[in-house]
Amino acid sequence: MYRIIGGDGNEYGPVTAEQMRQWITENRVNGETRVQGADGVWKTLREFPEFSEILSPPLVAHLPPVQGLPVDFDGDYQLDIGGCLGSGWRVMRSQFGLALGVGLVFMGIQVALALLGAIPFIGTIFSLGAWVITGPLMGGLVFFYLRMVRGESPELGNLFDGFRRSFGQLFLGQLVPGLLAFIPVLPGMVVLLIGLIPVFVSKGDAPTLAALTPGLLLILLGFPVTLYLQTSWMFTLPLILDQGLDFWTAMGRSRRQVGLHWWLCFGLTVVVGLVNLVGVLCCVVGVLVSFPLGILALMQGYEAVIHGREAR
Repeated sequence: MYRIIGGDGNEYGPVTAEQMRQWITENRVNGETRVQGADGVWKTLREFPEFSEILSPPLVAHLPPVQGLPVDFDGDYQLDIGGCLGSGWRVMRSQFGLALGVGLVFMGIQVALALLGAIPFIGTIFSLGAWVITGPLMGGLVFFYLRMVRGESPELGNLFDGFRRSFGQLFLGQLVPGLLAFIPVLPGMVVLLIGLIPVFVSKGDAPTLAALTPGLLLILLGFPVTLYLQTSWMFTLPLILDQGLDFWTAMGRSRRQVGLHWWLCFGLTVVVGLVNLVGVLCCVVGVLVSFPLGILALMQGYEAVIHGREAR
């Protein structure tokens, strides 16, 4: 017998293996559906060998849940910033070791890659590697915390789910939004560099304010657009893993839903940023708490914005 987590976040079952196969053929569940087997462990449906044949080729498109809100909920929603933060804190208190542990592993990997990147000559290889794995690693991290918000207890190894399931899409989901969001400030950066050329060529005095002003003004004008785009695409990575979307569809879905209440979503990112700032000011050690807390709050925001679920 099996139990599943539906698209509305609720638990359904028990159901037999035959009933599960029928739901697969009816596209009511897919390979990414969370399932609990007889051993009591929650895994994705594709991790059960008894269903591997019927799931081949993998069904990665987002499909309707068994009951409740559809996965592709596109309606209005309520986003309570304080509720998101409070919910994140409650989740963190209930599974403090797990939340702290996965955050430590993630930060340890980032620090190790940064140190290796500073090694002369071969450091470039590690820097390039860090650039390539950022999307899949970050995607796995946010999805890990999303599962915690949904009441699950993922294993530490699930941090690397992004590498196993959607490496290419997560890589592009990190790269493409970053490049597109940089375009509005690119003209200002170019003009600013042109203003600095005489300094590099002649190695003379520092550039005058008049030489730098055009570039700075263009950057200032483009920055709000960059901020708008970054906020609009803030849920791209979790959408790729949660709903099996390609990066471009995930970007569009994130932008549509965030756009309904852009200022509230932006406010949530500001609050999370302030929480992390407080963590840094608390002798840096506070980041060990503020970092996972911030992502848990963002994932509760994801539940509200993408699925219409209020903070619990």
